[in-house]
Amino acid sequence: MLKRAVVILTLFLGAGLLAGCDSAEERAEEHFEKGMELLEAGDTDRALVEFRNVFKLNGYHRDARLAYAQVEEQRGNISSAYGQYLRLVEQYPEDLDGRRALARLALETGNWEEVERHVVVAKKLAPDDPIVRAVGTAFDYRKALLDQDPAAAGAAVAVAQELVKTDPSLMNARRVVIDNLIRRQDWPDALVAIDEALAVNPDSRTLHNLQLISLEQLGREDEIEAHLKMMAERYPEDKSIHRQLIGWFVARERIADAEDYLRSRIALDDEAVEGYVVLVGFLAQYVSPDAARAEIERILSETEADPALFRSIRAGLDFNAGKQDAAIAEMEDILQGAEPSDQTRRIKIALANMLIRTGNSVGARAQVEEVLNEDPTHVSALKLKAGWLIDDDHTGDAIVELRRALDQSPRDAEVLTLLARAYERAGNRELMNEMLALAVEASNSAPPEALRYARVLLRDEKLLSAEDILLDALRLKRDNPELLEALGNVYVRMEDWSRSDHVIDTLTRLGTVESRAAANELTARKLAGQNRETELGAFLDQLAEVDGGLRSVAAVVRLRLANGDVQGALEYVNEQLEADPENPALRFVAATVLAIEGQVETAESMFRELLEESPNRENIWVALYNLHRSRGENEAAAAVLSEGLEVLPESANLNWVQAGEFESRGDIEKAISIYETLYERNSNSQVIANNLASLISSYRDDDESLERAFTIARRLRGTKAAPFQDTYGWIAYRLGNHEEALEYLKPASEGLPEDPLVQYHLAMVYSALTQQTEALAKLREAVELIEESGRRPEILDKVKAEIVRLEAEVPADN
Repeated sequence: MLKRAVVILTLFLGAGLLAGCDSAEERAEEHFEKGMELLEAGDTDRALVEFRNVFKLNGYHRDARLAYAQVEEQRGNISSAYGQYLRLVEQYPEDLDGRRALARLALETGNWEEVERHVVVAKKLAPDDPIVRAVGTAFDYRKALLDQDPAAAGAAVAVAQELVKTDPSLMNARRVVIDNLIRRQDWPDALVAIDEALAVNPDSRTLHNLQLISLEQLGREDEIEAHLKMMAERYPEDKSIHRQLIGWFVARERIADAEDYLRSRIALDDEAVEGYVVLVGFLAQYVSPDAARAEIERILSETEADPALFRSIRAGLDFNAGKQDAAIAEMEDILQGAEPSDQTRRIKIALANMLIRTGNSVGARAQVEEVLNEDPTHVSALKLKAGWLIDDDHTGDAIVELRRALDQSPRDAEVLTLLARAYERAGNRELMNEMLALAVEASNSAPPEALRYARVLLRDEKLLSAEDILLDALRLKRDNPELLEALGNVYVRMEDWSRSDHVIDTLTRLGTVESRAAANELTARKLAGQNRETELGAFLDQLAEVDGGLRSVAAVVRLRLANGDVQGALEYVNEQLEADPENPALRFVAATVLAIEGQVETAESMFRELLEESPNRENIWVALYNLHRSRGENEAAAAVLSEGLEVLPESANLNWVQAGEFESRGDIEKAISIYETLYERNSNSQVIANNLASLISSYRDDDESLERAFTIARRLRGTKAAPFQDTYGWIAYRLGNHEEALEYLKPASEGLPEDPLVQYHLAMVYSALTQQTEALAKLREAVELIEESGRRPEILDKVKAEIVRLEAEVPADN
């Protein structure tokens, strides 16, 4: 009877539970249908609420998840959409809509690993699907370029052309076709292809930029001007386009046309204050400060513009003209008794920047805090505050402030660049790279942002990606020598000699002093990269004869010294001195070569003569110090250093040398104190940060010091430089992260085989990982290095004690 009752109860409960499930699913379906109705009616906000209700009742509702993702994508919330699509394929791995969308979005954001992951599955599900084929073709095309496989690239282009003919809306296929034409420099056909793409997608900023590039390459000046003006009208809120148009006028020395354009924009604007500000800035930069001042006087007398604003701008002109005290006094007078307003806050930020330039950071910070107390979302104030927070290693707080700024100004390249700095300081290289990429996009590939990102890509050996960034920037600023030089360096590292020659020719044709110097530098690097030493020597000799510049002379001397021809280097520099015997830079080079050749007394005498003439030249003090150190004259070297520091007590280089001197004597706390001062002055220096963190983590044992060392050194995460690897790896060991420590200390040991401290650090990691044999070998190696070189004697007792401990654990035959 009891058993029967249990069975009945179980059946009853089971039926009840099933009924509950059915009820939940039914309610979920009702919410879904309601959401779809709202979508059709255009009420997306309420539709999304209904879909979220679906997920509460049925987290596996496929159609609701897809609809939610599609709505978020249409609204421009790409990150949210991507997350929803990702949840969809996690629940339904073979969902074509989800895989296809993920592959497409990953392609648009440049996440090629994700493109490959999703397009591989999508191809299996629907190999003939046009969107899948278009994304797959774009992936194949990029891979072919990376592999330097022209045949595979050509095959991908052919597929893309076929897809475009079949379905003109396939923009990913069109991009492959357009990119191929641009790489081939087939500008007429590229322009046709871009025009066709714009007919399908007229709002694409990228396509408009590419059209502009093609017009520039074809030299169609009138069409370029018209296109820039059209873009300015189409995207009135994008100030970068207006700056681009002004820059285009300026590059062609059409200053009057640029001024007319700015005045025409003011005439169309009922609230023309911003336009007047831009006009005054333009006049100050490209006409004259007097013209800008005259315009300010006209604005103050003839318009209803806020007098305080233009008085502050006039004060800015005075500040830049060297009247700093008067300018600051004027700004303070403007602010005296001023009511809080956007205008007042703007003036306070201008004053803060003046105070920063005069070294009054306390006053600047006070102004910024006043602004933020009134308006916590003020973008300019948030930027300044975040910069200080980054310098002080409060990266988490800086990121919070910058995210707040980004909410107000999502396409602010400066905010994105500051975020990149914050993430770099925090050791998050992935997010740093992402922010730099976004800054390039937000700035419309402006040279500073493009160069900054390209340098990071080059450091990571991502040569093709760096090339793409620089080419995009050059298409808008084709005569920018910095961009051209950076691109030339990419081609030299690729050993793509024909394209490096093209860049060199372009720089030479520009004809400026800056561009010729860049062309010569690239030529020298190219010849060195090709191991054409004889031609390199001849080129440098010829260059020195033609321009007579110290840079060329120094290059010749360096090359001869590198080839072991010390006598030849000395003869060459003496020839230069005969022509210009009083030149202090040439005399310094001559003294340096004499020291290398062994004529140390003569070299010392020349260094002393130079110091009598110019005691503030820190490089001479350092050279004289090194001369004594190289001869083992440590007391004389220390005396030179003390003498130099009396003359230049704030010299970063001399203080750096002093810290090294203390470290070599084992006076670690004094060395740390100097590095702390240097770090306070410039916390952006990786080398200073490394040395400070290294000493703290190696010679202090308290938790607070270890935490500070980690805060300073976390920017070194992912580094490939052996000294930095040693620092980060040792701190990881001290924090108990032994596997991570090994990843850094093993290559550091290989990169610094003569440093006993590095070998000791690796030994301790081996010991922590119970690899005692390897630990003993490294400890014995450290002892040998200390006894042979005399370096790091302060750790000898620790090393020997660890050897004794391990020998008691490891069998004698080890």
